[in-house]
Amino acid sequence: MQQENSALRLLNYRELLLTLQHLCKEQRTGTMVITDGSQNLAKLILEQGIIFNAFFKEATGEKALVLMREIKQGTVSFTNRVGQASVSEPKIFLSTHDIFQLLISNSPFNDTAANTDKKMPEPTIVSASPAPAVGGMSPIEAQLAVVIGPVAKILYLDYTQEIQEANDFKALNVVVDKVSKQLLGAEQLTLFRQGMLAFVNQYNLKGQEATLTALKGSQKKLRLSTASLALCIAKHAVLGTLGTHLLDNLVFQLERGGNVGSAVGLFDVLRLLEKSTRTGLLEVREKEKIGGFYFDKGVLFNAVEFGMNGKLIAFDIMQWPHDYLVFRGVAQDGVSRQITQSIDTLIKELEKLKAQDEKTEVNTTPPVSKANEVTLIADAIHLIEGGDNCRAEQMLVSVLMHYEENFKGWFWLTRVLTNMTAIEIALKKAAFLQPKNVELAEEIKKFTLVRKNIKGDFVLRCPFCWTPNDEHDFECAYCKSNFFITPDFFKTIGKAKTEILDKAIERYGNVLQQEQGHAQNTYLRFYLAMAYLNRKYYQEGLDQLHEITKLLPNNNALLMQSRILTDYMNTEGLLRSSTHLPEKSTESGATGQQRKILVVEDSMVTRKVIARTLVANGYEVFEAKNSIEALNDFEKRSPNLILLDIILPGKDGYEILAEIRQKPGFEKLPVVMLTSRDSLFDKLKGKVSDANEYLTKPFQPDELLAIVRKYLK
Repeated sequence: MQQENSALRLLNYRELLLTLQHLCKEQRTGTMVITDGSQNLAKLILEQGIIFNAFFKEATGEKALVLMREIKQGTVSFTNRVGQASVSEPKIFLSTHDIFQLLISNSPFNDTAANTDKKMPEPTIVSASPAPAVGGMSPIEAQLAVVIGPVAKILYLDYTQEIQEANDFKALNVVVDKVSKQLLGAEQLTLFRQGMLAFVNQYNLKGQEATLTALKGSQKKLRLSTASLALCIAKHAVLGTLGTHLLDNLVFQLERGGNVGSAVGLFDVLRLLEKSTRTGLLEVREKEKIGGFYFDKGVLFNAVEFGMNGKLIAFDIMQWPHDYLVFRGVAQDGVSRQITQSIDTLIKELEKLKAQDEKTEVNTTPPVSKANEVTLIADAIHLIEGGDNCRAEQMLVSVLMHYEENFKGWFWLTRVLTNMTAIEIALKKAAFLQPKNVELAEEIKKFTLVRKNIKGDFVLRCPFCWTPNDEHDFECAYCKSNFFITPDFFKTIGKAKTEILDKAIERYGNVLQQEQGHAQNTYLRFYLAMAYLNRKYYQEGLDQLHEITKLLPNNNALLMQSRILTDYMNTEGLLRSSTHLPEKSTESGATGQQRKILVVEDSMVTRKVIARTLVANGYEVFEAKNSIEALNDFEKRSPNLILLDIILPGKDGYEILAEIRQKPGFEKLPVVMLTSRDSLFDKLKGKVSDANEYLTKPFQPDELLAIVRKYLK
């Protein structure tokens, strides 16, 4: 099977399929040729164990597979060489699993007349890595997920049937345009279209039929973006700090990425290939000139241009301002070794030859100035906190291309990348810069936890803790939060990590407060709603979903989420009236006036939940997040009770309490201290202070209301 034209004995159909299965399991790249009894040739093109195309009786793709079921017996050979014309326009976009199902069904192998051994087991249906599982994301859905996160999974369902029914490229284009305009804001729309265009270029999908099939299918995966690929190669791989496995993975990303144009430096790619163990051709073009470098297991063998080869040709190509750069991991027959020097030695020799022309090596002024470095990183972090990971990635990459020692840039990049290889490389770079950073250690812990369960390269990022998740997941593998309301949501609710959700609620709340009225924050509101719901704050989640329906009244997927929640709350008796207020007599004083409560709490999440609970039960609430706000206009407001957090910025709760007690008329005002500390010392300190009660967080709404009613009878 290793040699070209190494014909085997006459095989029955079952044995032919078993041979194909073996090639898939070994993740082979090449052409399997079957010659049937009538001397008809059937060809199967394999790429990394994935069945990429088929040819039989003048048919290609799936049609050829159907015809191949007529084969009863034949001889087979396999060659590692794949002609470029064979793979330029893929015709099969089924998973390996589905292809074997197709080849087995209605085949002579299943025909008892054609197969005398009825007890022979069928070939095992395989799914060769990295082929995706059945039902994976289509590129359209995946691009949506890159821009707006996991919520894309339920939004996309509304358009799946329209996309599948599009019978030509023009019709599909209309549907995709409709999807993007209805679901995305202006900036998101631009990012989505850029991603779709990059996908088509990435897989060399020039024909309309190939593009149509690819976009509707689920077998193509999103790879590392060109910008991030360039960053990984230029700023990390070439330093020699990556292991062979990661280097080979990076070369695989380069190979599957197609033409990376001038985005990636030629010297950087040459160094990367030299450090890897890959064999293949690096093709370089500049306008009408075409050249290439041959590598054999990481060793530079030769360079060729218009039939000429050798070291001088390598020097010539290395000076091109290239606009086309593609690596093909396919062995080249008949290539003799003409270059014996290492890449760095060649570069040094080239620099000596060019020493007379100093202008050639003059560095241009970087587009990102040192003065803007901190500002751009801060802007990127703000985008990430607002759920705009796609734009943030571009911004972080632009900074790190020029300032690779910026730890904060690498750290935040690990939270937004959607490619496992790139995430691992960014984590290694960040760990090299600050190996003892506590936050980074947590990110590494997340990555290590989920890596074994991620099936492909493409991942979804958790909107609450940024953990990478498999594209099929609807619950974060790390923080256990649900991304949207599923049929089992209310049965499993409550197991998510509360500290992560509280931080997400505060983060999203702050962003929405700063950017009120922006339509692009619709999905940020959705994730805020889901954070509330994962915390069992049903009313807060419902309020956010109601706000979304005002912004997107025709979005069926999000409307359905609101209806599911409303129905559940109504069934469980959790749904409140629109006023959220019971009769005044319930929580009013002798005069019929509402009792007033001051809530002093620096956490926006805790403060809002407490306030809503109290307002819902008929109290008037004032909020403060620090000592200045707490004491400002305090006497004018004259609260009937204070809920006072101990740990606050500036003055703590005890200091604020001391000042309140000094004010005339407030010496006996009920004050309940709130704190997350529950040690014996803290409790004793609370009891000996002038506070009336000590309540440890987290607490249930009923527990809070019981204490409030105790002092406001």
